Amino acid sequence: MEHTPTQEIIREVGKKEFLSKGFKNASLNHIVAEAGFTKGAFYGYYPDKAALFEDLVSEAANGLLDRFKAAQEAHFDLIPENRTPESRVLSTDYLRQFVEYIYSHFDAFKLIICCADGTKYETYVHDMVELEVNRSEQYYDLLRQQRKLLGSVSRDFHHMITSAYFTAVFETVAHDMSRADAMGYIEELATFFNAGWEEVLRFL
Repeated sequence: MEHTPTQEIIREVGKKEFLSKGFKNASLNHIVAEAGFTKGAFYGYYPDKAALFEDLVSEAANGLLDRFKAAQEAHFDLIPENRTPESRVLSTDYLRQFVEYIYSHFDAFKLIICCADGTKYETYVHDMVELEVNRSEQYYDLLRQQRKLLGSVSRDFHHMITSAYFTAVFETVAHDMSRADAMGYIEELATFFNAGWEEVLRFL
């Protein structure tokens, strides 16, 4: 999405304000003053500070969700090809891609993870967890029908473990890890969680 020079200044000042104070405590008056424009100029682009926040994060947020949904569908493609034992390898490959994407849009995800209280993005991670649990439950049901999965877990357990996993992934952003450190960290994270799922679900 292209922005005018005035809009770019507003976006940059707004990003700094949100990163410093969070959305709730960010001051629209301060943003306008720092940008050197009137409120009228601001309102020519955004109806409120929530719209500015959304403009700063929506493209990156939607991009990750699209990649995430594509990754979920890729697992279903393994079933007719009798390649379901590769699911954990596939998950780790996609995790690497996700983290690379996150680090290519780091400021946007820093806003989402650490500064989004009071916006529609405050449930972003939770919403991803719900998507993952719902689609994974469908995937596991298909595997059980084909006798390719022996184990099972309750939905509550599934949700808690998935929530822990996603929270751990986004800790890279919350703690300002370097890209290199984050990529090493998620390798260990994937090994840990994959081993647990293999033990509990017992893929065949």
